[in-house]
Amino acid sequence: MAKNAIISAETGTKESAIGSDRDAKVVDLELDIFEEKISIQIGIGKGRARLADIVPLARTICSKINDVVIKNIQNNGEQIPCYKGCSACCKRCLVPLSVPEAFRLKDEIDQAQAHKRHSIRRNCLIASRHLVTHKTTKKFVHQSAESPSNNPAHLNLISDWYSSLKLTCPFLSQDICTIYEQRPLACREHFIIGSTEGCKNGDSLAEVVDMPIRMSNALVQLSSELEGTTMEAVILPLILLWCEENKKRVERTWPFEMMVKRFVEIIEAMANKNSAAVAV
Repeated sequence: MAKNAIISAETGTKESAIGSDRDAKVVDLELDIFEEKISIQIGIGKGRARLADIVPLARTICSKINDVVIKNIQNNGEQIPCYKGCSACCKRCLVPLSVPEAFRLKDEIDQAQAHKRHSIRRNCLIASRHLVTHKTTKKFVHQSAESPSNNPAHLNLISDWYSSLKLTCPFLSQDICTIYEQRPLACREHFIIGSTEGCKNGDSLAEVVDMPIRMSNALVQLSSELEGTTMEAVILPLILLWCEENKKRVERTWPFEMMVKRFVEIIEAMANKNSAAVAV
């Protein structure tokens, strides 16, 4: 994290959000998720920050939204069978990372214990070679070229191709996620309703929960705006290779206050858009 740039997020008082930094400013974020209010006070320190530094805040907000979503589903008499240790999705789902997440996870991998760091690097290298060797077929290339990169049909094509490779997540070890506390937002925001067997088999019994707001999408938009690039995502197994090829972008900084305020605006706009769609 950039020097003098701190961030914390709490649902309590301003004092608890700010912590020990007397000069920190507070940004309020209020969301209405399934008619339940989520209020978060964000303490922002002085200085500049990298894209990676916004990720802890995104994870905190994601957790608050997830709690409300799960509660709402349970109140409707349904259950979410997802739990820590279930690896059904890890073995067949494409996991995209926003640029800030890619940089943050790379930092966290570098700070891990040596044996864990070496294992992850080895698994990512093996997965990267497999992906490069098994390139998309002409069918996927042709159809993808006709669809925008953010088009659902395009994304489904890529997901189908990835699933066909039967490539296990390189961060999975004996069906346990080795980066569970740092796992991508796409993983945190992925829940199903229905049978765990349906999820494992990949059939229609596994109904994917439609999240009201996705922090992963908010981070994609934020990084695109700040860097002046098209919206992009990184396939999880390629994270180390991608970060190596984008070293110059890692250390770019922006005023932290501006970054957080814009992130909050993006989240609020997504929430308002979702509320309007539900009302219609």
